[in-house]
Amino acid sequence: MYKKRIAALAAVIVLMPAQAALAQGSVDVEDILYRTADMLGMLRTQREVDRLATLVYSGTGTAVIDGEACAMESYKASVRYAIPDQEHTFPVPGMRVDISCAASGAERHVQAVAGEYAWNETAPGVGATPAPNTVRERLLEVWLVPQGLVKAAMAAGPETIASREAGNPVLTFPLPEPLDDTVVKVTLDPEVFLFHTMPNGVRREFSHRITRVETELDGDAVVVSYADYRDWNADDYKADVLLPGRMVWSRNGATVLDLTLTESNTYNPYVIMPVPENIR
Repeated sequence: MYKKRIAALAAVIVLMPAQAALAQGSVDVEDILYRTADMLGMLRTQREVDRLATLVYSGTGTAVIDGEACAMESYKASVRYAIPDQEHTFPVPGMRVDISCAASGAERHVQAVAGEYAWNETAPGVGATPAPNTVRERLLEVWLVPQGLVKAAMAAGPETIASREAGNPVLTFPLPEPLDDTVVKVTLDPEVFLFHTMPNGVRREFSHRITRVETELDGDAVVVSYADYRDWNADDYKADVLLPGRMVWSRNGATVLDLTLTESNTYNPYVIMPVPENIR
């Protein structure tokens, strides 16, 4: 079911060329998703299809881990998605988060998820112990990355509904399995915030940043805010893939992650999280 729903991602974007986008005031689902995917740097080749499979981003800030406050000395997230129109695809979405807490003797927390499995590690790929109760929470993190939200909205197909609140476009849709019982509400900023002049002299405009996500996961209210979109890759490795430089997650009104980005690698870096045998 997941593969069938995610297959809509490439198909819808291919059918939505830039010149066919509707007026700025539209709340048409395809228009919103095209503009957002374009702004995020997901559309590649002359066909403008989604080619973003993996990304890595790092930063600092604060987090709550296992109920304890953590002043993060470092934070690194490695994320992977499927590319639906390629022959060889990742079978499931996955993510590994590697956090070192400065105030607790550089205590390290490595948290991984791949499909229906979740586990903790002492270092990436080392010392796996099962964490089955965290699967849904960690998969939520995969899909609530801005690029993941576009993929999930595309996968939801006709279940994705567009509306407008206080002048801003809003998308509402269920996430892919096994979170298909979880509906997210995504608020976007329609203002143009970035211009780019093409080699042929055409000036392109970019808008529709995702600013706020609201959902409920297993009885907990989850809100994520995003700001300061940029290409956070190194100066000699820019990819025109934008990520929010500030990500703030709250659960039931309490902040559980306040992350400020320092660097990213969005040139489809090598990201894998094979499920260890003892976890299967």
